[in-house]
Amino acid sequence: MNFPLNLVANGMQPVSQVGNYVYYKAGSAGGADPSIKVKTDLGDEYILMPGQGFRLDNRVFNNLQVTNAGGQATIIGMLLIADGGFFDNRTTGAVEVIDGGKSRTLGGGAFMGGVQCPAGAGLYSHLQLWNPPGSGKNIIIESATYSSSQNGGVFFRTNAAALSSLQGNGVAKLAGATVSAAELRYQTVNAYQGGNNMLVLNLSAGQFSTFNFKEPVVLKPGNGFLIIETIANVDITGCIEWYEESNA
Repeated sequence: MNFPLNLVANGMQPVSQVGNYVYYKAGSAGGADPSIKVKTDLGDEYILMPGQGFRLDNRVFNNLQVTNAGGQATIIGMLLIADGGFFDNRTTGAVEVIDGGKSRTLGGGAFMGGVQCPAGAGLYSHLQLWNPPGSGKNIIIESATYSSSQNGGVFFRTNAAALSSLQGNGVAKLAGATVSAAELRYQTVNAYQGGNNMLVLNLSAGQFSTFNFKEPVVLKPGNGFLIIETIANVDITGCIEWYEESNA
């Protein structure tokens, strides 16, 4: 029988079910530690990651206590109770993260946000997704959308300094969840910021374009992702999608 899990950080959920086999089918904490502790009414305790389980030979439990062992963020998952033996059929952590879009959203770890930079005479408009130092998160960028009211072009770059103006933090894709650690910023400056170009494209007035990364761009704390308008005195608007993982 399947039992849905919704465990706040350090929270506990009782499960009343007779059995001798437990399998942690799926679980996500929005990029944080999704491990759970399962304690039987017989005194057995196990720390499980998604894809792991255990069996009690020749014994049967009646009740379980399931605890958020990671204690970092809410875990949304599913527990199967039946018969069987201990195993670990996880592939890799990377695959769990990349393929777990719905679980990431339900765990409050998926975000998006829009930011706009007005034109400035003789200045270049910059947009930024900024991961502040000390955030404790890696920011994994999936896509970037950009547009302008005028013809121009865009650069994608990374940098290690926050732009001056804060528009706000990213919005969770789970309605009502906590905002992202990452900040959406903008600034007009007299020279292009950041390092070498990751991308160079033309931009047509009034048209938007979306770039989906085949492999995500990852921002560690203290790093930013820039979308730069290549023509001076031209505005730029952007929308970025990303998710967070603990960088511990």
